[in-house]
Amino acid sequence: MEKTVSLLQELITLRTDGDGERQIADFIEGLFAGTAATTRRFVHSDTRHSLQVCIPGRDHSRSVALVGHIDTVPVSDGPLWQHPPFSGHYDGEFVWGRGSADMKGGDTAMILVGQHLLAASEPPALDVELLFTCDEETSGMGVVAMQQAGVFDRAVAAFICEPTSCRPGVCEKGALWLQVTAQGVSSHGSRPDLGVSAIDGINTFAQRLAGALSAGAAHPLLGRTTMAMTTFSGGVKTNVIPDSATATFDIRAVPGLQNRQIIEMSGQIARSLCLERPGLHLSAAVQNDRPAIELPADSSFGSIVDDACRRCGVDPVHRGLYFYSDGSQFVPQTGVPFVILGPGDDAICHCRDEKIDPREIETAKNIYLAAISQL
Repeated sequence: MEKTVSLLQELITLRTDGDGERQIADFIEGLFAGTAATTRRFVHSDTRHSLQVCIPGRDHSRSVALVGHIDTVPVSDGPLWQHPPFSGHYDGEFVWGRGSADMKGGDTAMILVGQHLLAASEPPALDVELLFTCDEETSGMGVVAMQQAGVFDRAVAAFICEPTSCRPGVCEKGALWLQVTAQGVSSHGSRPDLGVSAIDGINTFAQRLAGALSAGAAHPLLGRTTMAMTTFSGGVKTNVIPDSATATFDIRAVPGLQNRQIIEMSGQIARSLCLERPGLHLSAAVQNDRPAIELPADSSFGSIVDDACRRCGVDPVHRGLYFYSDGSQFVPQTGVPFVILGPGDDAICHCRDEKIDPREIETAKNIYLAAISQL
């Protein structure tokens, strides 16, 4: 346990809240220097690197990937934390700090898996790829670069080591972020009949799109597709009918609903609304496009992971993830069977006083090893 805590503390103190992943890539690469492992660096900028660590197996034609991002979201309320957010404070029960759960705990488990396999008396049956990615919290340029470089071409399975309290995640919602801009016609606030309100236009668009999305089928693990208006700006003065407005929408689609269908739906709603209200013009731009992913119910990898959980004392109750992961950037392109499973509680991701029980990191490591032994 001491080694687990020490590794995690080191990762937390190396700040990567929106930048700086190179320093973690340097640290992890150093841990595997002089071993049988091979490494490959993906350089996105001077300070932003991703790292591939390959633990060689007996069969080089096949691999299993363990995927973990090394960036975190920023901290805006540091003085309000119980312990400094980049201290890695350990109170004997939890390690505290930004990224402890999301997801430097998972990264720690990946490192421990690699070190365990290198110290074993014989190599694993197949190559084990530890993939430490940057920029997952924004555009995912780390995993995208790896996918485009063919890193997943030999993969027969992948663990996405995001926090799930070590329960198997077999699906995740997609994400579609839309920025909608409205142009209308201004008029005096006392004569709305002479103007066309851009704000009303966006509000009506939002109501119609939300209604169309909520009419879709519910997913057994993830419920329904959701939509939230997350930013809004418009208007210049209380007594002026606004002729411009902009809003952003965060749409989370369940598996079975493709983002392109939502884009087509939003376009149809915008065109219909503009025909109803002469002088109104609506346009939408896609800011983020992450498809939903789901493991087929008959996947043999899913069965292997369920068995590995049981062997490690974890009840493999399947769950769905409401957030997107790096999986959305390689599973649709490659078709690699995946399970999202890692240490930590996803309910405290991005929250003040983020923390993790290091015993969960040990459990995750053991589940990964048990599953790898069956591939």
